Amino acid sequence: MLTIVCKDIAKRYTKEVLFKDFSFTFERSKKYAILGANSSGKSTLLKIIGGAISATKGEVIYSPSKPSNEIFSFCSPEMYLLDDFTVQELFELHFQFKTPKVPLKEQWQQCNLTAFLNKRYSELSSGLKNKVKLALAIFTEAPALLLDEPCTNFDASNTKWYQEMIQKHCTDQLIIVASNQESEYIFCSEKLNLNQYKTTTK
Repeated sequence: MLTIVCKDIAKRYTKEVLFKDFSFTFERSKKYAILGANSSGKSTLLKIIGGAISATKGEVIYSPSKPSNEIFSFCSPEMYLLDDFTVQELFELHFQFKTPKVPLKEQWQQCNLTAFLNKRYSELSSGLKNKVKLALAIFTEAPALLLDEPCTNFDASNTKWYQEMIQKHCTDQLIIVASNQESEYIFCSEKLNLNQYKTTTK
């Protein structure tokens, strides 16, 4: 059973301390929301947990111990995909390296992306771009799923699709959502507010 232990995590940028003394244990199959005011460090903490950036202080321990790329599936508005690739090519490339939960054709059908398979990623609307990124993350077999503002540029219909896909495909995964929108973390049973770890440096 996967556990992620954060011990006394702190992150500083120049003279600003985003947060400090963050200690928490995330456990497999549970769903967590990281909340907090804008610029409180939600996205930064998610990246630290996922091993994308280092903490200024403290440590993150994975048990069982594995490289972070074997533990996490990840989606963020900051992620970039290959603009010149078609939607189909992006899925095929991604799942050359990752194990899919369901076959590709089934993924496209469940995402209503079949009509866009031959479209280049650069030609998609902002909502469809986010849907492609989110679908790649959700349909990847991984112990943990990290989601940073997952419904960015989504309308109500796509937000409902997101909630349905989480319910259908991610019940056995540890999920951590960084968000201020309740619709993005409605399925999370535990909520952590980063404001209580917010401080200013002298």
